[in-house]
Amino acid sequence: MNKFIDFYKSLTDGKKSALIGGILILVMFSLLFYVAEKRKEKLESDFVWTEATITEIKLNVSKGTTGRRNVFLFEFQHNGKKIIKMRETYKPELLKVGQKFKIKVHPEDSDLIEIDLKGT
Repeated sequence: MNKFIDFYKSLTDGKKSALIGGILILVMFSLLFYVAEKRKEKLESDFVWTEATITEIKLNVSKGTTGRRNVFLFEFQHNGKKIIKMRETYKPELLKVGQKFKIKVHPEDSDLIEIDLKGT
């Protein structure tokens, strides 16, 4: 530990800031990866397959202040309720309104879904 402190003290202020920034970025990405992995494990451990239907396709929707993206809206039934979600698509020409596809959904959390457009 003393070697690290000596090393840190030997750095200029700019390099100290870069080191601290790098460590914070590493911690942030590690935390994001951990949360994503836990969500994936939760979905894989308990899920049901259900059918979803594309209800709308929107091209060139605003993404922030300068970006654009293509999205599709879809709906499915979850615990007796109609759920509507939106996802980005990179090939909107392959989708059509009314198209049905399978999704994997967690029985208790309709935000935990995995889409299978290939299975249509």
